[in-house]
Amino acid sequence: MRNLREALTVEENGMRLEFRPTSRFSDRPIKQPDHIRAVETEQSNSTALVDSDYVVKIYRKLETGINPEIEVGRFLTEVADFANTPALLGSVELIEGDRKSAVAIVHAFVENQGDAWTVTSAYLDRFVDEQRLLANSENSSESDEQVPYLRYMSQTGRRVAEMHLALASNDELADFKPEPTRPTDVKQWIEGVEVRAERVFDALKQRRDTGKEADRSLIDQALAQRATLHDRLNTLLPDDIDSLNIRHHGDFHLGQMLIVKDDVFIIDFEGEPRRPHAERRRKAPAARDVAGLIRSIDYSATAALERALKVAPDDQGKLGAALAEWRDRSAAAFLGAYREIMTNARLWPADPQAADRMLNFFLLEKVLYETEYELAHRPDWLRVPLMGMLRILSHTNEAS
Repeated sequence: MRNLREALTVEENGMRLEFRPTSRFSDRPIKQPDHIRAVETEQSNSTALVDSDYVVKIYRKLETGINPEIEVGRFLTEVADFANTPALLGSVELIEGDRKSAVAIVHAFVENQGDAWTVTSAYLDRFVDEQRLLANSENSSESDEQVPYLRYMSQTGRRVAEMHLALASNDELADFKPEPTRPTDVKQWIEGVEVRAERVFDALKQRRDTGKEADRSLIDQALAQRATLHDRLNTLLPDDIDSLNIRHHGDFHLGQMLIVKDDVFIIDFEGEPRRPHAERRRKAPAARDVAGLIRSIDYSATAALERALKVAPDDQGKLGAALAEWRDRSAAAFLGAYREIMTNARLWPADPQAADRMLNFFLLEKVLYETEYELAHRPDWLRVPLMGMLRILSHTNEAS
């Protein structure tokens, strides 16, 4: 922290360690920390809370290139002045010749009630208990638990729209300047989805007879969509779409938001960790982030159902329907508020049908990624993305 305050550069053996504070760091006193608590350890980094003042993330896996979390954090803190993300206070980078690698990043700590996935899980568990109590009531579909949660989802929609407007607000910095979506972009996205879809369909075909019997019907329904997928994708995302590619979050889900009183703060602009830096920094339509959150809402409802069925397996039908309604109302609250704030028609089409088509494309992109992941790592969860895929494809059928 002292090195950051001094903007120190350490040189040794042809290497350079650069401590780069932001303007938001200058008004903070530096003292010997009293409490350092590890709060999260992932495959590539470790995060610690220092005296309830700072959040320090150390990258244990050094990757050459511009780190998107540092880059976007500096932009939102010092250029766009976006209030609903913890302020970036500084970063540490290792320079070796013409190669740059992120070593650490420091944010201001924001007092919070937890991340949105944890808070959502608690709401859903109370909702499940409430539904059981109201099972015999005529008003069993009404929920006192969902009313405050829908307010959070509306606030999330507003903040995500403001984030996208902030990320698209500067035409002078080439790395953040919005760019028109080109036919070559559309072609690349569609081809990427089709390549993954072929891998997914092949894997589903192999898994059909050896997987869970309950999944076979879903697998058969998904495989039946294979022949028409190409035409469906081209309908959803025509190559003459009037849209802008912008810097975006890139790995957006409920776990990437902090609940702060009645508001939300968006965190972790690192992007999908398994992708290379260049790919994470690539611009894309704002709809990609929106799709990520909608899919996360679906996962949260399914996780709640799984927890509930461990207690009472016979409740699947009633609770499944109630949680599906929760999912749909939550997604609608988020989308409705997002559309109200999103004033740039090239970031989000003013035509509701065009917006729905673009969103459905990126929902399909995300759900195929999820399906491939679950096939490889969590086959017991396979039905979550499969059911999502079938809902999205059903919706696109109705729209067409």
